[in-house]
Amino acid sequence: MTETDFRDPGELPVIDWLDKNQIDIDPTYQRGLDRHRVNKILHGFEWASFGAVVVAKTDAGRYHCTDGQHRLEAAKLHPLIELVPAIIVAVTGTKGEAANFIALNRDRKNISKLDRYWAELAAEDEDAQTIDQVVQRAGVTIMRHPGPAYAPRQTIAISAIRAVVEGRGVIRAREILQVLAKAELAPIKGEHVKACEILLTDEEFRHDVEGEALAEAMFGNDEQMAIDAKAFAKTHRMAAGRALASVWFRKTRKKRKAA
Repeated sequence: MTETDFRDPGELPVIDWLDKNQIDIDPTYQRGLDRHRVNKILHGFEWASFGAVVVAKTDAGRYHCTDGQHRLEAAKLHPLIELVPAIIVAVTGTKGEAANFIALNRDRKNISKLDRYWAELAAEDEDAQTIDQVVQRAGVTIMRHPGPAYAPRQTIAISAIRAVVEGRGVIRAREILQVLAKAELAPIKGEHVKACEILLTDEEFRHDVEGEALAEAMFGNDEQMAIDAKAFAKTHRMAAGRALASVWFRKTRKKRKAA
């Protein structure tokens, strides 16, 4: 390829430190502020993760922020911050700023929950390490990326696993995942985790269901049970996990009642 095959990248931006109070938000094209997100950035503020905001100079000699408004707002609320790093782009007027805003956000891919987990694990985050210990002891493998096919005991259902670890504790979470591992589900899905949690912890079911019997009922029957659960969820207007729990419960050998 030659130089003529590439798009002209335009005028070089300027990188500088700007007074935070010289930067404004134009509501014409910017989204409303998420105060929860701002507070999270504010209370965990550190330069290593701040990055640079993107701004455009206005006719009034001030700046409009086209990217990074939540970080900017957190900086404005922080009493120890006066200047913020900024990339000053060569766009003019609301139309140019809005086009820059679109260009910055149109193709942006937010980090997935799975990518976040692996990054946290690499950073030795305590919560991620706890999840790693739970799944390893349960005999489950969290995959690095979604794939076209899975082997038994593999999963990418990190959100469901994180929720059960945080909500039920490590021991109960491991018990739930062990049942799913013994059933050799491929993959273990989020609705599987939720359904198993319901059956082993809800007052309505837990006195009648044992983990071994539940794993036995699921083994080799996942595809048909998924079809039945989908129909049950639609008929009863029920969440997928609870519908699956109902289907599994019907198929599971119940505990013997004490005489």
